[in-house]
Amino acid sequence: TLIFFPIDNKDSLGIDQLRRAVEQCARDDKSVLQEVSIRWMAFLDSILSKREESAYLTFVDEVIALGANVGIPSVREQEEALAFFHERGLLIHMTSTEILKNIVVINPQWLIDALSKVIRDGSIHIDFQEFKNIGLEEDARSTFETALASRDFLEYVWKGDQVEFFIDLMKRTMLLSEWDRDSYLIPSLLRDRYVLPETGIPGHRCVYDFSSGFLPNGVFQRLLCLCVELSSRNGNGNTDLKLYENFTSIELEKGSLVHLLENKEAQAISVFTEKTHA
Repeated sequence: TLIFFPIDNKDSLGIDQLRRAVEQCARDDKSVLQEVSIRWMAFLDSILSKREESAYLTFVDEVIALGANVGIPSVREQEEALAFFHERGLLIHMTSTEILKNIVVINPQWLIDALSKVIRDGSIHIDFQEFKNIGLEEDARSTFETALASRDFLEYVWKGDQVEFFIDLMKRTMLLSEWDRDSYLIPSLLRDRYVLPETGIPGHRCVYDFSSGFLPNGVFQRLLCLCVELSSRNGNGNTDLKLYENFTSIELEKGSLVHLLENKEAQAISVFTEKTHA
């Protein structure tokens, strides 16, 4: 049994099978039988009616007023409704931080476009002359050659629109971590590959083996991002880090080094721990 639905885009083969499977899943999903009040539906309609004007709404300044206008003055009930709409993919409302909570995304393409301004192949999609003209050539090269993005670079590519929101979003999804006061590490932009020395990597080894399935793209980069964040919280600084597309060496605690190695051929991530001093 296949774990995916093969589709022939040229002859439209497989589309009927996929459609039937989706319909069956919808029938089997008990959540579709959940009753929703007319006020909630009016609330959703009033939110989505703003799509032509903006890709997002602010919760405090706009959404609360829309809720009150359709008979939902309770902020708590509005939050419950937004959570319900979010779970069903009707809009995007993340609540893990106050910054994220205040933005209700009604056009997901806005998120994709914004993130792709940063996570892209700089050798193909970046016009360095454009950045040179505005005095940000060094910032752009740092971003796409060393994976360190300056605040000024992010402000420019996002046109100053909801920069704190995007930074917080990338932090929470482990696409970015703070490097220092004015720059951020974006691991998915690392390009240099680590060549394993003949002596191997020192330390006790633990292997996360994905060979029975597959190692999803981005897992290693998110793990690296998490380690950098943890190291920074512990006050270890970032001066002695070794960062590669497939390897990092980082001090999470004083006197303890952690080495991470991604092996795509073996579909595995190896973690080595090494004591640097007693």
